[in-house]
Amino acid sequence: MCIIAGPVYNVSRTKLFVLPSLDKSHQLTMYSNSVDTQKDNLMILPVPHASSLKLHNIKGRKTLFKELQKSVYYPRPPQTRAYGSASLRSCALSVSDTLEVHDYGSYLVSIAPSLLDLFRLDTSIFQLPPSLYEFFAEHYNEEFGYLCCKLKPGRHLYEPVVYSHPLHSSGKLFVPTLHYHVHENGSADTHKADWDHEIYSCGTTEDANFKYLSLKENVVNWKRLPSEFQWTQGNPIRCAGIDGYQKNQDLTFDIIV
Repeated sequence: MCIIAGPVYNVSRTKLFVLPSLDKSHQLTMYSNSVDTQKDNLMILPVPHASSLKLHNIKGRKTLFKELQKSVYYPRPPQTRAYGSASLRSCALSVSDTLEVHDYGSYLVSIAPSLLDLFRLDTSIFQLPPSLYEFFAEHYNEEFGYLCCKLKPGRHLYEPVVYSHPLHSSGKLFVPTLHYHVHENGSADTHKADWDHEIYSCGTTEDANFKYLSLKENVVNWKRLPSEFQWTQGNPIRCAGIDGYQKNQDLTFDIIV
């Protein structure tokens, strides 16, 4: 589940890993999913302080989710309560030259530091419908920019995209889970979404667990991450497993004091 500009057949197997830097000034996000789309398409991830966004080409990032999965366990059957937290609102504008396009793993990507910077996307690569500008203006304030990732036709399990940015002003980790998919009939239901998520985190409170519990020690190879995000195997990994039809929203996680 994510924000996708054009029609898709299916989005599934979404996995995220979010954690603060050791000094709690920045956030690292790793994002992966499977998308089935008929034509070239565009996935967009809202990012706080996107003007300072940094992409990380982490060696072995494809196996990191397996290490995270081995660091939690599933002790009880699925729960029916909704998982909740709020998304953020309002927006701002400014226009200039075409944004740079980066070749990153499975994607071609551009970073739009603000809402109006989306108008600077290279239209030979990225196509964005007008309805999405209105959607972003309704849901995100001027603190947000956008990481834009080109999707290929057909069904693909995309390798993780890893990026960091300054922490949101709330002092919490921001988890980009708000959903916008256009169906084949041209409609987009933005009130409820069909979740299929595993959201891992570290440096967070126990509330970041949902359906899963943390093992006493994790098995993550921290040395592959940037030095400012190298926690230790004594820090518990949290996991929120969210599936089925739930409220359509971004999530936030509290950071441990």
